[in-house]
Amino acid sequence: MQTTPIAIPGVAGWVSVTQPALGRPAVTVNGMPAQRLQGNDFLLPGEAGTPIMVKLKRGVVEPFPNILTQYATYRTAPPLPGGLKALVLLPVLLIPFGGLLVGAIFGAPAFIANMHVSRSSLSPGRKLAAVAAIDLAAFLAFVILAVGLLFLISLTE
Repeated sequence: MQTTPIAIPGVAGWVSVTQPALGRPAVTVNGMPAQRLQGNDFLLPGEAGTPIMVKLKRGVVEPFPNILTQYATYRTAPPLPGGLKALVLLPVLLIPFGGLLVGAIFGAPAFIANMHVSRSSLSPGRKLAAVAAIDLAAFLAFVILAVGLLFLISLTE
């Protein structure tokens, strides 16, 4: 998913960030890929001919990273509402409370799917409905598996 292009003072063009479902984000200037240094550091072409170094900074539940320059921080997308942030993060609770392995089987894919939905172009209401449906499906699948395992254990006794 790609963000809406933004103007950063001193950069020769419009800057946008592409965030794949899995993997590292990429920065483009006027549609051309920016030079990646190491990690999340990039060199962007400057208006005066001198490249400008920027860093991408990601929040835990923010769908797109912010761009940090030497002087300011620039948001690449509007922040998620608080309730939607909580719902996106909710499946992660399955990992510690549902047992590391079994909880991770349902929690991690649900969290990845929620992040994908939060980066989509859906309206906020539809994002909320989709994330809630993903959370409900993950929790129901976990409960069904747990009840099934308990049933099988009780049969062997």
